[in-house]
Amino acid sequence: MGRCSRLRVSGLTFLRLLAAIALMGWMLPAAAQSLVEKLVTPGPLSAAHAKLEANCSACHESFSRADQNGKCTACHKPVADDVRNRSGFHGKSNAGTQPCKTCHSDHHGRGFALVKFTPAGFNHQLTDYPLVGGHARATCAGCHPAGKRHRDTPTACATCHAKTDPHRGQLGQACQSCHVVATWKTRLPFDHSSTRFALTGAHRAATCQACHAGERWKATPTQCVACHAKDDAHKGSLGPACATCHTAASWKATNFDHDHDTRFALLGKHASTSCAACHGVANAIPKPPKTCIGCHAKQDVHKGRNGSDCARCHNNRDWKQSNFNHDTMTRFVLKGAHRPLECQACHKQPPRIVALPVTCIGCHAADDPHRNRLGPECGSCHNEIGWKDHVVFDHGLTRFPLLGKHAPLACTSCHADKGFAAKGLACQACHDDRHHAGTLGPALACATCHGVNDWKLWRFDHDRATQFALTGRHKGLICTACHSRPGDPAKTPTACVDCHRQNDVHRGNFGNVCERCHVTSNFSEIKFDILRK
Repeated sequence: MGRCSRLRVSGLTFLRLLAAIALMGWMLPAAAQSLVEKLVTPGPLSAAHAKLEANCSACHESFSRADQNGKCTACHKPVADDVRNRSGFHGKSNAGTQPCKTCHSDHHGRGFALVKFTPAGFNHQLTDYPLVGGHARATCAGCHPAGKRHRDTPTACATCHAKTDPHRGQLGQACQSCHVVATWKTRLPFDHSSTRFALTGAHRAATCQACHAGERWKATPTQCVACHAKDDAHKGSLGPACATCHTAASWKATNFDHDHDTRFALLGKHASTSCAACHGVANAIPKPPKTCIGCHAKQDVHKGRNGSDCARCHNNRDWKQSNFNHDTMTRFVLKGAHRPLECQACHKQPPRIVALPVTCIGCHAADDPHRNRLGPECGSCHNEIGWKDHVVFDHGLTRFPLLGKHAPLACTSCHADKGFAAKGLACQACHDDRHHAGTLGPALACATCHGVNDWKLWRFDHDRATQFALTGRHKGLICTACHSRPGDPAKTPTACVDCHRQNDVHRGNFGNVCERCHVTSNFSEIKFDILRK
């Protein structure tokens, strides 16, 4: 009780006491902790800050909480740089917007940890090295060894993967220029043009190891033969300058200028012919002949009979195509059926040895059905279109013009023997009288009744042409009703009794002049005027 009473002072006295203590603290050296600081300190500092325990002003600004962070960043400059540059954990998170003591509280004793870090819940995306691809599956200890600050962990691939680098450091440490973090075997397109050998054509699809076997990257040869000696179909006979003929696009594609370098332009089918077809395998024939017959003697269907100037008829597009102009280069123009014929159809022997005739009969004598009885001028009737087609002989110029049904008849209809000798102008020369059987006289008189338009169309005026006019029942009778026997119809008797004797009811008692009483319209009709007389 007495002790407490001795400490009782008025409020004013206590404030005066504090002011005096504070004045004494200001007057002490800065390194020493004032009595006030010792009285108001919340507790001992952590081990990391232990050396600052005697100097409160190193971390605190009297009567100004706003300047607290400034004291922290003045000492922790890397953190200050992160906040200012918005980098690292303190720059990317919200740490820079709140007091440092929110996360890093002190005065809790020497064993207190200022940094409370839980790896399982840490968001690595808030650092300068986000974990993506294969890194997302890595453990913290795999990249952050014990005893080292996490912010000091290097980010270069080679620092962690040097032991697994298949290139053994020969390609430098910029692994990310070719590889990605998703998987080590996935590669980015490397700009090979940055080297002395730009990848073009089929080289673009080649794997790195195809040219850089055994991780040989430096001093890799760039000559074609260095890699393709085994593929050289010429076996080195054309030298090492493969690019003179070949391209990187395809080994089989060539750009050799045959027109300029060998004086033999590759045209037509020659352009698509392989080199070995003319030069042999491995250039066994370096200088093949330049004439057609020199290479194609075995294919000459003429067997040399037409000479060696193949180009006179053939071209380099197709051996079977001929550009020989028979119309202008010979005396015989090919027309009609002659035009599609093969040369051998007419030229059984070499044309330079045996010249063919230009007349029809000269080639077609054996085919002449007239057996030369009509002379050698086949063209007067026939033409080149077809031997049997469009025969143009004008029969009107003969003594027997073809009229009526004779006009469309084929020549052989009348000239079966194809001799075309005159058979006679009379009808019976071609037409036997099978209908009348001679009852109307000889066939020579066919034209008296019949015409050439139709055999069944006939016309005969019995009243005018004969002395027996057809009247009454006689009119309309067929010819054979009266002319039933062979003979000259002009000699047929005209008396009634000659035809109607069997019908005479008078049995000849009134004579033979029937027409004195009877008429031709009806046998029973009697001329009564005669009876009156």
